[in-house]
Amino acid sequence: MRFWVWATAAGLLLRVLLLPIAPGFPWVDDHDDFVRWGIQATDDGLLTLYDHPPPRWGSRVWQDGRWVVHERDFDQLCNYPPLSVYLLYGSGMLFKAASQDRLINTVTSRAIFSGWSIIADFLLAWGCAALVARYRPGWPARVTYLLVLLAPPLWWNSAIWGQMDSVLLAPAVWMVWALVTQRWTAAAALYGLMLMLKPQAALFLPVWALAVVTARPFWKPLAALPATLALALAIALPFMLHSGWSWWQESYVQNVWEAYPKTTLKAFNVWYFDLLLYGDEDATRAWLGLTKDLWGKAVLLIGLGAGFVWLRRRWGSDARGLILCTALSLSAFVMLPTRVHERYLLLALPFLIVAAVLWRRFWPGLLMLLAVATAQVTWPSWMAFDAGRLLAFERGAPAWYEQTVANLTPEQRARFPGLEEQVEAGRRQILQARAQTVGFEWFVTVLALVGAAATAAAAVSLKPRPPGTTAPPTVS
Repeated sequence: MRFWVWATAAGLLLRVLLLPIAPGFPWVDDHDDFVRWGIQATDDGLLTLYDHPPPRWGSRVWQDGRWVVHERDFDQLCNYPPLSVYLLYGSGMLFKAASQDRLINTVTSRAIFSGWSIIADFLLAWGCAALVARYRPGWPARVTYLLVLLAPPLWWNSAIWGQMDSVLLAPAVWMVWALVTQRWTAAAALYGLMLMLKPQAALFLPVWALAVVTARPFWKPLAALPATLALALAIALPFMLHSGWSWWQESYVQNVWEAYPKTTLKAFNVWYFDLLLYGDEDATRAWLGLTKDLWGKAVLLIGLGAGFVWLRRRWGSDARGLILCTALSLSAFVMLPTRVHERYLLLALPFLIVAAVLWRRFWPGLLMLLAVATAQVTWPSWMAFDAGRLLAFERGAPAWYEQTVANLTPEQRARFPGLEEQVEAGRRQILQARAQTVGFEWFVTVLALVGAAATAAAAVSLKPRPPGTTAPPTVS
């Protein structure tokens, strides 16, 4: 008991000490969205979040060596599912009581709106420890708890960036634990919660598919799945009565299928390698007759299909195959398709930590991917211009120049530099900024690909214990 108390205290102290630093994090946009949605929920009603964007609100930004207050010139309609809206409403109520002016990007706003993620960090670590304890009780479970709590990408994402990935991961790891222990109804209910928290919950479908085809009898996990639908619809019902399926349109259709047509969104994967080579992040551009977006989806489906067949044949009804399926499929979702955000790698990390504690051969890949994930979640602090900025600037320069010149007086127009001069000056500025980080980006991208390959190789080299044996699992 003493270990758990001290480990929890250490993890909590780390996050509390980080919160005063969080307002200085360069990327304030997502925190601004969360707080404004919370204000909208408390002032206009939580059911209005899919009706219209939130009102603009004062936010602190560090600029020219001092704090300035401004209103962000962008209005984002809520694109999180209903259960997250309830959490934002709770944070909004607390923020309204704790802050008279409700100024955004203060220590108070950071603490209140990161609170759910910080709590989820501990539930996530507990779930990972429980998953390991299923096969290796004692010190391995304790080590797992500490590793998850102290993994830099996870605490940075929750306490500094203020993202909600841990809010999804906490029920996810307990869902996998329930699948491993054949608690089908509990697993289905947890999956319903996940689907109502973030649309990335859909990435856990492969582990459910493997559970169905390996369970004996197979119909038990299938019979539990209506609980997923029932719970999800119950959570969404107030929004559906208010505005129909707008929550689905905004959080799933628009957010997943229609938004961000880029090959990669700061995710150091196969497509970032392509971006570094060619500088083009347009996922709709054709390559050998197919768009890059379709190539990514095709490669992903092939990878997931091959992995699924291999896991089914190699691991059969051994429930540890579900852990491997989760870690490998989530890694594939990060490395192979287009439109991947930098934070998607975080979804795989807790399950890779569990795998590394159970099987030592996963450690090399895990350590590399931990380093990559740390670089990915901190990119706003070190990357001046992304790899696609130069080409985007060159393509948009003529239209920008024409609009700018049209707004000038004849005297100003006579003194204004020509298009070629403007483009050359902008190109030099971007190339100078890119030169500061491009070497590191190459290094981290290669490290990501090697780490993913090492993880896949470690999985392929594993062999479960022979059927019918009762010996504890081999850890090698």
